[in-house]
Amino acid sequence: MSLKIKRRRYNPAGLLQATAVFFASFSLAFTAGSLSFIPHDSSADTYVGDDLAPAIALSIDLADLRLPDSDTFSINEFVETTDDIDIIVSTNNPNGFALTMSPAGSTTGLTHVGGVTTIPSTSNLSPDSLDVNTWGYNVGSGATTFRRVPGLGSQTTLTKTNLPAAASTTTVTVGAKADTTIPSGSYTSTLRFTAVSN
Repeated sequence: MSLKIKRRRYNPAGLLQATAVFFASFSLAFTAGSLSFIPHDSSADTYVGDDLAPAIALSIDLADLRLPDSDTFSINEFVETTDDIDIIVSTNNPNGFALTMSPAGSTTGLTHVGGVTTIPSTSNLSPDSLDVNTWGYNVGSGATTFRRVPGLGSQTTLTKTNLPAAASTTTVTVGAKADTTIPSGSYTSTLRFTAVSN
């Protein structure tokens, strides 16, 4: 069984990259007499402006996640198979960002490569042990309890900040538990991670 999570990079089209604007002006006035200068006011004014629009960047540290980390493994229906995903967000927005997760496909289950059998997401509303032949996620590295993946058309907030961020990392642990009652083969799903500046 394998779980593949595709990398998605998100940079909202409505957000502008940093833009610097520079404006300089000066004025200098004098009048010359025949033998001497007649004093007049003179000035040199410079205005420097800088406008940086909010910008945000998101990256994931791996192209896909495979559970387990080998092509063959011995099934133990009492043990979850887990691995971590690191989602990294940077933004210059003084109000911070929100990182959300949602299903990207037509189901929240892990679908067999043949398209017939599905391992559903757990029904756990809060982190708990997985039932056999279910999968789920939790925020934090090395989690051993899991919750259900958000339903189709919905999303869950993983991280919310109120300050600028430089490479802020959120770790999501994905876990699955299977037994021999389901067909062998690869089971896959895709999760979408979205970062939006506040």
